Amino acid sequence: MDFMLRSTTEDAMDAVLETAGVLLEQNIGGGEIILIPAYGITLDRIGPIPALVDEEGVIVRPGDSRYHANIRATIELTEEQVAALPTFTPEPSVPYRVFI
Repeated sequence: MDFMLRSTTEDAMDAVLETAGVLLEQNIGGGEIILIPAYGITLDRIGPIPALVDEEGVIVRPGDSRYHANIRATIELTEEQVAALPTFTPEPSVPYRVFI
């Protein structure tokens, strides 16, 4: 199942995804901790979406400075995990990026 996500910042996104159990902390040595997707989760970090401007400088599609990401879950998520994800409505009719 695929989810389109949005939050105010990357840190806010990471905090929510870690709380939902789809991102996990991993110690890579030297005291450095990174976040990695849990088993069965693919994370596509998009970030802010830039405006689409035509060759004459006219804004065709406005940008969105909030942080965006997509998740593909090939495992079953619990109702609690799904409810914790920062999904949004309405979903865009033409998404900026999708899994293929």
